[in-house]
Amino acid sequence: MGHSGTHRRLHGMFNDREFDRMDEHVRQDLEFEDVARQMTMKNLDEFKDWLGEWATGFSDAKVASAEYTEGPDYSLARFRGVGTNDGQMGSFPATDRRMDVALWEMLHFDADGMVTSGEIIYDQATILMQLGHIEMPG
Repeated sequence: MGHSGTHRRLHGMFNDREFDRMDEHVRQDLEFEDVARQMTMKNLDEFKDWLGEWATGFSDAKVASAEYTEGPDYSLARFRGVGTNDGQMGSFPATDRRMDVALWEMLHFDADGMVTSGEIIYDQATILMQLGHIEMPG
């Protein structure tokens, strides 16, 4: 299995809420950046907590329509994040509205095929507009 296969498998684990299975593919000293929220998780446990926040805010959240590209030590995924906001997300209350947003995620791998770091980029304003927390400009 190449890096994109591992990436796809990790997305499946998110969709199935099997966060503890990620230990098989992700190093404990993982560093992962959520660019939109200017957050950096410094280890695998913090990363799982971050994933859990998304699952709490959107109990049906899924990685959808994913496309993967890989290189010698990385995998890039472009996908849709979809789900219904039926739980608290940070300081925002649930709105029962749908999120459907484009995301780009890069994972970096060591020589043993374990994820060492990553970053995710998405448009946070679009999510907040879709959920009704901010108004569409203009």
